[in-house]
Amino acid sequence: MADLPKNDRTTAEQREQYGRAVDARNAAMENTEVPAETRALAEHEIPPPLTEEEIRAKVGDQNYENANDDNAPTSINS
Repeated sequence: MADLPKNDRTTAEQREQYGRAVDARNAAMENTEVPAETRALAEHEIPPPLTEEEIRAKVGDQNYENANDDNAPTSINS
């Protein structure tokens, strides 16, 4: 885009091409590191779902009961 005279307008195609070139250059120069905890898990690494007893032990009996037996309507805007 630097080869255009100062007052000339670019077309949409030229701007898109320029944007793709800039994105490609930035991606090539980017040095990214993916932390180990954000990587995708393999099938054999996915833990099985928790049982109701395990959930109850983690959150406590009363919290479990409140979450499952709550008759109050939920608010959409809260």
